[in-house]
Parts: sequence; structure tokens; C-alpha cells
Amino acid sequence: MRIIQHLLMSLVAALLPNPARLHRLRSASAARHEIVACDDWQSLTRLCESAAVQAVIVDFCSTGQASFDELRQLKARFPRLALLGYVAMPPARASDLFDAGRFGLAGLIVADENDTPAALLAVLEQAESRGVAVLLARAVQGAPPRVRDALLLTVTRAALRLTPATLARILGVSRRGLAQHLADAGYPPPQRLITWGRLIAAAHLLEATRTSADAVANALHFPSGSAFRNTCQRYLYATPREIRARGGADYVVRALFRECNIGGAAPHPLPLSRTRSRTPLMAV
Repeated sequence: MRIIQHLLMSLVAALLPNPARLHRLRSASAARHEIVACDDWQSLTRLCESAAVQAVIVDFCSTGQASFDELRQLKARFPRLALLGYVAMPPARASDLFDAGRFGLAGLIVADENDTPAALLAVLEQAESRGVAVLLARAVQGAPPRVRDALLLTVTRAALRLTPATLARILGVSRRGLAQHLADAGYPPPQRLITWGRLIAAAHLLEATRTSADAVANALHFPSGSAFRNTCQRYLYATPREIRARGGADYVVRALFRECNIGGAAPHPLPLSRTRSRTPLMAV
């Protein structure tokens, strides 16, 4: 059970040069979030390109004065990403906190003011409430626990090269038992579910406007960019660019449920309208 809980944790990237604040963040969120420390903006960007990061926490005053250029660029490139600031006053000024909101921060933590464990956890969970993992968790909340965990694992650990055998082992059931659980709930067999999970994770990465299909294929271990594009066509009747335009992860989740005939939808995936889907509201 602990292994499953760990693998279902959402991924949070932290650019916090202050070791005490990084430790406080990790201690507060240890049971619910996996905190990955980044050394600089370049490594932070690379992590966001290659994994389904739900939130980013940065100290935008770590050099002694506020700097928002990197924040602006990160938000423009990864629009679904929840950005949080974790700063001390001083060096941060009241005007800096106001400016931070204009640059897309979903929450702000001030050291020694509102960074108790409970406050840190509350800010994190509020900020990431519209992330892809939470979106999916809400969508499958009525499913049996093993089915729900199986689907969430295929998304949160899409880069782990999951197989039906390893997925069943993580969930503590036999491969045949997992297939039966999924079939009883109307979901596809394990191998197909794993592919759907990878496509949901891929669509989340595609929401970053400058992330190429080849980069997504490499991050999620598709054999090649062509193999990734072919999978998109087989499952979604769409190119990666069309998936991005139609809503990214939201679009793929809807297509999965349409295949599963959940909520009275058609039992097999059908081409959707080529009109641009309205993207979900961003946390601001």
C-alpha cells in the first residue's frame, strides 16, 4: 500500500536555494507530493519538459532582488503549470508580491509568516487542484479503488515503461485479476489502459506550446516520434498538434471515457470536431 501511495504522489518541482525552506516543504508534503529539487532554471525547465509536473515552487528573490523574466517564460511555455512563490521579506518587498500575482503565480508563501506545515500543504493542494492528475482523479472517483489506482498509475508514472505485469504487481493483484477488475468496471484491458495513460501524460506535456511531438515521445519512451504519432492516430484519430488544439489532457480523458462508454458516451472513440476546444481556466 505504501508503494502505491508513493507512486500516486503528484510531482512538484522546487527551485529553492535555501536548504531550510526546501526541507520544510518536503516535511510538510512528504505523504502527498514528491518534491524534486532543481539547481537552476534550466534544470527546472528540463524537468517540466520530461515529466508531468503539477506545480513549481520558486524563490524569485533568491539573488537579492525580484526577477520575473523566468517566471513569465515558464508560464508561457507551460500554461497549465501551477506556479508558487516561496520568499523571505526582506529581500522581497510588498510591491514584489503584488507583481508576482501579475506574472501568473497561483499562490505565495512568505518564510516564517505562512509556511507552517498545514499552510504549505494547503497552498500546494489549492494550486495544483486543476492539474492533470487531479482532473483524472475527479473523473474516476466513482470507479472501484483498484481500477482508479490503476488508471492514475498509468498517468503519474507514464515514463516508467509500465507493463501489465508490473502494474498488477504494484497493485497487489495477479495480471488476470487486474484484467478482470478493469473489464468489470468497463475499462480496457491492462496493456491498452497503459497506452491510454501514456497518451494522457503526453497530452499534458503537449500543452506546453513549444514542446515538440518528438520531445514528448522521447520523454515517455515511445520507440520514435513516428510511433507516438501513429499511436495518437490509432487511439484518437488526431495528430499531436490537433490534440494540443482540442484541449490536451482534457481531450484525451474524454476520448478514453467515450471508449469505455462511461457516462452514456459512445463505446468506441470517434473523431471529434476539429474546432478548437475551450481550454480549462488557469489558476491565477
